[in-house]
Amino acid sequence: MQGQWNSNLNDLGRQQADQHGQMLRDKGIEHLFVSPLDRTRQTAEILNRHLALPVTFDDRIMEWDCGDWSGRFWDELIHEWPEEFASWRADEFNYRGPNCENYPDMIQRAGEFLAHLSTLDLERIAVVSHGMIGRVLVGVLLDMAPAGMLGFHQTNDTIFHLSRTRDGWTTRHYVGPEGPFDGLPARPPPG
Repeated sequence: MQGQWNSNLNDLGRQQADQHGQMLRDKGIEHLFVSPLDRTRQTAEILNRHLALPVTFDDRIMEWDCGDWSGRFWDELIHEWPEEFASWRADEFNYRGPNCENYPDMIQRAGEFLAHLSTLDLERIAVVSHGMIGRVLVGVLLDMAPAGMLGFHQTNDTIFHLSRTRDGWTTRHYVGPEGPFDGLPARPPPG
């Protein structure tokens, strides 16, 4: 569990950020909104070698706060918090582990962030955040029910592309340098 536990990008992460910066270079992006955690700051720095955009750091798009589980391996959680871990796996949306956020908590801060974005005179932005809060941001924009929000996944090399149309939103995604692919990538089965 990483959550808001700080870490640096590894070589693969730096390579992926550079690839994404090259891909995004000609997309007309006007501004970067970035989680203040080290790994996203480093990602934005690499992206901006290609984009040269203004950057705003925002705590509301930090990753899920996994509280006492931060920096722990899955098998440690299973052994040290067996009941809590089982409860979380049974209801990932609502259950709040020891000193953890749950999805409603993340929805609250994501909603505040998105409301702020709607007040800005910007048409094309990029958000550099994390897997779970990224899922929440997309879920809030698309007004998804809990099952829908839990039903897709964002790996470190995946970019979501959402565009507003007269009829709502269109969703596409890129995986590494490949894409765009229609829709959002399905979440793999638990394992």
